[in-house]
Amino acid sequence: MTEGISLRRMRSPLLKPFRVLRSRPRLVVCVAIGVVLGLALPHYLRPATRALIAWNAAVLGYLASAFVMIARADQETVRRRARFQDEGRLLILMLAIGAACASMGAIVLELGPVKNMQGWPKALHLGLTVLTVIDSWMFMHLTFAIHYAHEYYDELRANPAKKLEERGGLVFPGGEPPNYVDFLYYAYVIGLASQTADVATTSRSMRMLTAVHGGLAFFYNLAIIGLTVNIASGIV
Repeated sequence: MTEGISLRRMRSPLLKPFRVLRSRPRLVVCVAIGVVLGLALPHYLRPATRALIAWNAAVLGYLASAFVMIARADQETVRRRARFQDEGRLLILMLAIGAACASMGAIVLELGPVKNMQGWPKALHLGLTVLTVIDSWMFMHLTFAIHYAHEYYDELRANPAKKLEERGGLVFPGGEPPNYVDFLYYAYVIGLASQTADVATTSRSMRMLTAVHGGLAFFYNLAIIGLTVNIASGIV
């Protein structure tokens, strides 16, 4: 009876903000940091520059906190956190699109005007562009890695009748239970090469997620390279 009341309370619309904070603590805090910094930056900076500085602050904060969590997590911690701390499929897609837009915006809005600049202003604009492209790329695939962990342990619980090595939707070489490093490996290989290397996918939902991730990675890399070469050729 008590458990039923507790579950109803957890599902209450009034508690939705707290559920969001519990499941996405790093994301919520880092977005808040980015918003505050964006509003606090001096107004003599171009709006695009302020927005990109705020974006980078939020993304770097997320990357730092996530990598600290990953470095400290053992396999049991991964299993427990993966159940609650996840960005969700729709939000993952929105974040990936946001990262792509930030990178392309940085290239177009920051790299474009540098041909008329000299000295430190030129170096700072180039640095902001490079930083945005690199950390946005890392951010995109890190969010997918954390989501793969969530999906893996969800499928592990949902399919007790399957063989243990086939229950999570992914089969890693070696047969050991995967930790965050394994999911990072899987996500970043897709980000670099748009392929899954030596990890096998054994469920339809994981194949669908991997296909979406691979497609986004391919077009992201293609767009970034194309825009960079096109604009850089006019700068040199």
